[in-house]
Amino acid sequence: MEWATDWKTAHADKLLSTADAAQLIQKGDTIWSSIGGDARSVMPAALARIIELEMDVAIIACSPTPAQEWFTDDYADLGFNLASQVYCGPTARIALEAHRADWYPNLFSNSFNVWDHRQEHLPRMDVFMTSVTPPDEDGYVTFGGQPWQKGDFARRARTTIMEVVPWYPNVPTTERLHVSEVTALVETELTEDPMIAQLAAWPGPTPEIEPVAGWIREIIQDGDTIQIGAGRTTNSLGVVGAFQGKQDLGWHSEITPRGIIPLMMDGTFNGSRKSYDTGLHVAATINARTQEEFDWLDDNPPVETRSVTSVNHILNVGRHERMVSINNAFQIDLTGQVAAESRGDRIYNGTGGQPDFHIGAAIAPGGKAITVLPSTAAAGTISRIVPHVSDGSYISVPRHFADYVVTEFGIARLGGKSERQRAEELIGIAHPDFQSELRHAAQRTFYPPVPVDDDEGETPLVG
Repeated sequence: MEWATDWKTAHADKLLSTADAAQLIQKGDTIWSSIGGDARSVMPAALARIIELEMDVAIIACSPTPAQEWFTDDYADLGFNLASQVYCGPTARIALEAHRADWYPNLFSNSFNVWDHRQEHLPRMDVFMTSVTPPDEDGYVTFGGQPWQKGDFARRARTTIMEVVPWYPNVPTTERLHVSEVTALVETELTEDPMIAQLAAWPGPTPEIEPVAGWIREIIQDGDTIQIGAGRTTNSLGVVGAFQGKQDLGWHSEITPRGIIPLMMDGTFNGSRKSYDTGLHVAATINARTQEEFDWLDDNPPVETRSVTSVNHILNVGRHERMVSINNAFQIDLTGQVAAESRGDRIYNGTGGQPDFHIGAAIAPGGKAITVLPSTAAAGTISRIVPHVSDGSYISVPRHFADYVVTEFGIARLGGKSERQRAEELIGIAHPDFQSELRHAAQRTFYPPVPVDDDEGETPLVG
């Protein structure tokens, strides 16, 4: 890293080694990290420092990378004070499943609103660590297309440690920090972006995704503004043709899944009909998966990344006319309750941005909130459409906001319909192997008892 011009001279003392940066962590501190970019080179020194401080440090992480080894079973005996929030990801999931970590249920859009007004009841923001671009000629760093919550944390934390990585693209953004606002800058010890391998490790679409994409294509209209959430089914929609033949689509989304940047590049997504941010693709994170995509992002495209607090805000989502949200679910019951964050009472992902966008799209003028899920799980042995969410799974979207549900077998339109009508719609898109069972459950739940016909020995069923 070259340090020249006035600001670099004034702030040269902020450039620290990983060991010196870790010494900024103090006994009793709470360390926070955001989704989308740990300070990976700092983590080994931070681990040593926390042990030196006799484990008297709390760690709260949103979707930590594997660099945060303290979440793994290898460090279980040391007794780290761990927690995760909003979205756990595979690393924090290890400690959560072993009950070694606590969980903060929250929304991306409201996390800091709560913290700002109730600080006396909540953990302190002592230390925040993440990764940033090299400073520009004016001394500003950005988050390389992945701002998420990082600016929000950095502006509130006592101590900020930023690992400078050279490979981040210079994506237009509202989230910038001047080096004068940062406690410490650390040069990365990595030689390449570890996200490259992670993004390349795509298992490909599962068999049911293509028919799901076909049904999505029936719902989407030219000029709609789209959001897509994270998940095995939704991550592939841009690749398998969900938007094929559509024109003038807009983009306002937390994440930007595979296949969407090429559709921005070819003009399928151009934002020309967006009622807000016309002509601009807005996201909380956007990642290149090819060199061509990287070059496009680095060349001042019509993209703007913003804080997830702003992007996900329900009112910001809901003001877009014809806003369409597309999110996943593990399970949905016959009344329309969507369970998308846990398997039973064990957190698997967390809320993420799904409630924000689903509710925002549901209240938007002409909006549509779409939930997608394969009809079955466990190699076809379990129906994902169930009579009742009764296994302890947490409800991510209440039934009051249920709208469209899509499986490989079709579309259920739930918005504005009664419980009986919803049950009929959902049974119609369930796997055929489970439809009879679901009809019996709907009969018992939503209709008065029907006497058994002694002659026929059968009970009339709904549908």
